[in-house]
Amino acid sequence: MKWKTVLAVALTGLSLLAAGCGGGGDKKQSGATGGQSLKGKKLVMYVSFHEDTAKELSELFKKKTGADVSFIRLPTGEALARIKAEKDAPKADIWLGGTADAHAKAAADGLLEAYKSPNAKMILPEYQDKDGFWYGTYLEVMAIGYNEKRFKEEFAPKGVKAPETLQDLLKPEFKGEIIMPDPRKSGTGNTFISSILQQMGEEKGWAYLKALKPQVAQFTPSGFTPGQKTGAGEYLICLNFISDQTLVSNKGQKIHSTIYDNAGWTTCPVGKIKNKANDEVAKAFIDFVLTKEAGDILVRTTNGVACNPDVAPPKGMKPLKELPLFKGYDLVKAGADKQKNCDTFFGK
Repeated sequence: MKWKTVLAVALTGLSLLAAGCGGGGDKKQSGATGGQSLKGKKLVMYVSFHEDTAKELSELFKKKTGADVSFIRLPTGEALARIKAEKDAPKADIWLGGTADAHAKAAADGLLEAYKSPNAKMILPEYQDKDGFWYGTYLEVMAIGYNEKRFKEEFAPKGVKAPETLQDLLKPEFKGEIIMPDPRKSGTGNTFISSILQQMGEEKGWAYLKALKPQVAQFTPSGFTPGQKTGAGEYLICLNFISDQTLVSNKGQKIHSTIYDNAGWTTCPVGKIKNKANDEVAKAFIDFVLTKEAGDILVRTTNGVACNPDVAPPKGMKPLKELPLFKGYDLVKAGADKQKNCDTFFGK
């Protein structure tokens, strides 16, 4: 990834990459849906992020175009499996959300159709497929989160250090207190194990993951669930994206979040499923979701780190240059290696 290019165009100070691209009245925006009538046309989406986010985007797109929008919320792995199963008779037009490695896999398997959106120029090239199979909307970063109340009451009095590094998760005090997404079903889970293997190397990476697995009490189908259950105090520690942990904390269930060194990351993309039935409206939705107006919704409802510098960043987030990301993370490799890695991780 060309990080010098990213840093050169990122906003200064606290400015982060933003979640959408262009804006309703932005002169740089082209191909927006303003004034385009799609009344009577239908759009069906598989959505692999928050339902509230998808609902707001759907309602605004319908208001702007008149199109009838419906969506089904599915974890990343389930969405990919469904799209593959429906390849010969597709039932959806758009895949929104999930992780870029899964979209790259779908594109490689011939499940997505390339579309060169006129608004693509508003998304940094590092966060979109060069052939137009998918476009990143916002950046997700892996983090270690822990329930502040439970830690202060149950662990701190015993002299236990707060879990903030990957090695901390292997402490015997935390066995059975960790929850993370299942990499077979969740893009978040796959991002975690794939980034560990790429960053540490196969030998050290597998040694770490095999030591971590017995520490984990539950593997969840959804990447958001670990944050919810940790916030509720069912578990002390969660491993998932920091934006999900922040959403839980903002509702009053305080999670202390740490982006650990060389953290894995991904983008949440939008891609066009191969389906000619609603071709016009599907392309119009991609144009729309890349606008600043849609980007504002994405940032406000997800707290995601952004893919476009024109949208205001999430409050309190650090600038991109200060995030300890694993800069060499290969999203395409993560998608290609998923089955092999999952089989090894779960002992198949």
